[in-house]
Amino acid sequence: MRAPRERCVLTRDDWLHQVAVNTDIADPKDFLAHVLTTTNMRCLTPSAALSGESNFLAANLYAKSIFGEDALVNLSVEKRENRKICGYVRIRSKTQASGVVVGAVVVGCGREVGARG
Repeated sequence: MRAPRERCVLTRDDWLHQVAVNTDIADPKDFLAHVLTTTNMRCLTPSAALSGESNFLAANLYAKSIFGEDALVNLSVEKRENRKICGYVRIRSKTQASGVVVGAVVVGCGREVGARG
């Protein structure tokens, strides 16, 4: 049985970038949906694993840049008592530039929603 191409990228990639998430979005699933829509990433985590109610959410995402660079993203967030989402996004990529760009886009989309309310 062969692993999907996105899963194989993990073993090749050698650059890790971590950014903190701090947003006013009140639901972890809403935040994930917004990140997927805003960044055009693909969610590798099966939807069955994301079902149910929880204050925590962890999902693996995949993106490919227009230059053909792969990026694997791990999104780990939790809903705090103040109803805000916080956590981390970890990006694995071949180059530092693509990891930084993906991190900035993900964090930026969280702030954008937070600013809109």
